[in-house]
Amino acid sequence: MDEATGWARDSRLGTIRLETRSNNVAACLFYQRYGFVIGGHDRLLYHEPGPGKSEEVALFWYLTGYGFLTRNRRSAFRDR
Repeated sequence: MDEATGWARDSRLGTIRLETRSNNVAACLFYQRYGFVIGGHDRLLYHEPGPGKSEEVALFWYLTGYGFLTRNRRSAFRDR
């Protein structure tokens, strides 16, 4: 994640967006600890009608601002 955010910063991009499924709790916790916030969801992206089918929801996470890759954020994240 540090490589991706470093590239975004160096490219002067203001926002990183990513998507994960709601049942991927480990990924959701990782992104949240890194500073991402949920900006939206899509209940139909993975929808499969029928009995016994998964009701997963696509979650859209955002990390904004040119200062999102600071030494303090990275070291604080690694200490968790």
